[in-house]
Amino acid sequence: MSKETVTVMRVSKLSLAGLIFMGAIGAGCAGTSPNLATPQMQTPSLGGGLGGRSVAGLPPGAAADAALPPLEAIQTPEKTFVQPPYVQLGNRPALGSKTEGLELLWIVPAGAKLEEWSVETRPTIAGGVWKKIAGKLGAKNIAVGVIEPQTVINAPLDGLVPGKLFDYRISKADKPVFAARTRARKTAKEPQRFVVFGDCGQNTNGQKQVAAQTVAAKPDYVFITGDIVYGKGLASEYVKNYWPIYNAETATAEGVPLLRSTLTLASPGNHDIRSSTLEKTPDAFSYFYYWSQPLNGPMIASTKFTAPLGSTDTKAFLAAAGEHYPRMTNFSFDYGNAHWTVLDANSYMDWTDAVLKQWVESDLKAAQKATWRFVAFHHPPFNSNKEHFNDQWMRVLAPLFEKYGVAVVWSGHVHDYQRSYPLTFLPEKPRGEKGDVAGKITLDKVYDGVKNTKPTAPIYIVSGAGGAGLYKNIEKGKLQDFTAKYIDDTHSLTIVDLTDKKLVARQVAADGKELDTWTITK
Repeated sequence: MSKETVTVMRVSKLSLAGLIFMGAIGAGCAGTSPNLATPQMQTPSLGGGLGGRSVAGLPPGAAADAALPPLEAIQTPEKTFVQPPYVQLGNRPALGSKTEGLELLWIVPAGAKLEEWSVETRPTIAGGVWKKIAGKLGAKNIAVGVIEPQTVINAPLDGLVPGKLFDYRISKADKPVFAARTRARKTAKEPQRFVVFGDCGQNTNGQKQVAAQTVAAKPDYVFITGDIVYGKGLASEYVKNYWPIYNAETATAEGVPLLRSTLTLASPGNHDIRSSTLEKTPDAFSYFYYWSQPLNGPMIASTKFTAPLGSTDTKAFLAAAGEHYPRMTNFSFDYGNAHWTVLDANSYMDWTDAVLKQWVESDLKAAQKATWRFVAFHHPPFNSNKEHFNDQWMRVLAPLFEKYGVAVVWSGHVHDYQRSYPLTFLPEKPRGEKGDVAGKITLDKVYDGVKNTKPTAPIYIVSGAGGAGLYKNIEKGKLQDFTAKYIDDTHSLTIVDLTDKKLVARQVAADGKELDTWTITK
């Protein structure tokens, strides 16, 4: 489908008023937020012509979700939160069979008494009642370098009904101070929608528009392909470039209430855990403070394959990061009928190492019952841009991706959108001094994603146009033979709809125009 044929929702700084209701599945109700109080408003069209979707191009059930009664308004006292609540997966790699779990995090000033806080959940069905969570709250104190002393509180949300929406409410001293609506992980039998983008947190208009398009798409979850904040992964950069844009109180041109209502996952990029050291920027490595993701990756006994902290005293950092460092850089998780293998692709990693490579193989082998297998990491193995062209070291894992039937490999790092032909790669030489990996590439050009939708090898996607400055310099003045689609003139996001038999992906620009669409069928 050409980029001229289909137009989806257009968003500009002057046209975001309609987004107030787009977060109806789960936008927060802290303060006097009106964003769930206007169910009569129309959700703007997303178009796209996806089979089984409404005219608006929204996921199945979106209309019923929007018709649910809004949460009651809650007044949040000033300075209650350093950062309001946001939804994470926590250390829950496997999908529960009968009950599900998520993790809720929020940040408060240091010195907060944990016993003052409590969390309740309730189903969205008629007559649903609030019930205190069974698990205990946890707290992580952060006072590293220049970071203002603060506490990250986590609450386990267990016993959830898979695939169902539910409300959660946070109270302090028995007084409700925040509420929002989110969804437990879906089952393998349910269709799912997810959004992918990366290289985002730079506080640009493009980032804000991509955030708005993400909320409008109503995904079940979001995956960020690294470089979450620019330019050194600092706590101060989360304050400027991340929280206000993705966890805003209501939807405006400056930000949206995404994180409080939508499960978000990420792979760490070089600007998250590689661009600085603690002695240079004491509030670096904030990925290990603010994210909570599975800890089922390979045990790394040596510092050789870990993000280097520098030579300064690391006691305060290690105490604050806890078990997240360095384990949270490699992990896997399930969502419905999809299995994700998430890897650290930073340059200090050597994925030819026997232990690391064995973990990848074991993880993919164990996931053979999943209908869809995805791999995600930051540095793309196949890239047509001059920038980062030789950052090819992840190519060494391509034979494993092929062997175990990986459908798509998602990356960022390069600030544009690229889709490869389905390809196989046979490494022929060790990694070069510049990071290049020579080998034999075989392309499946019969697959076109429209008429022929059965690829014979993995497809490699670069979705790195999430907000940072765009890259527009093609290596040696032309696209590489493996590149089937290339767009470098707009920020964008990837929207994927998944069933047991079909994957439909659309690349959507910051202004809402559909740029690319491709399908995989089983």
